[in-house]
Amino acid sequence: MPTDAPANLYGLLAEFTTPEAVLAAARAVHAAGYTRAETYTPFPIEGLPQALGFRRTRVARVVLIGGICGACGAFFMMWFADVIHLPWNVGGRPPNSWPAFIPITFELGVLFAAFSAAIGMLAMNGLPQPYHSVFNAPNFSLA
Repeated sequence: MPTDAPANLYGLLAEFTTPEAVLAAARAVHAAGYTRAETYTPFPIEGLPQALGFRRTRVARVVLIGGICGACGAFFMMWFADVIHLPWNVGGRPPNSWPAFIPITFELGVLFAAFSAAIGMLAMNGLPQPYHSVFNAPNFSLA
């Protein structure tokens, strides 16, 4: 927050009539040094995230970690069941026949990645957020 702003300032709400005005205001806000600005528009505006200074999120890393954990967990589960817990000789294969583990490993990797994507997106966006003070603005329902 810039140094000339009051200490008890929570937020400022403005309404614009054109997308160009919103984009110009977003650039001005970011140039003034504000780092936590949001815009609410009824349709996407090209270049608005860059004007506000948004960077890439960490959701991709969370999805990758979730997918790797799911795949490793699935492979370990099948390895433990086939090698340690119940080592059957089926068709002369060795107990640790990893090609048989590939489909389940892939499927659980995808499943864990999908769940981690949904949960990570909700957590990083601070959702669910049933109330925010901006909802009290009289014309916010138009956005």
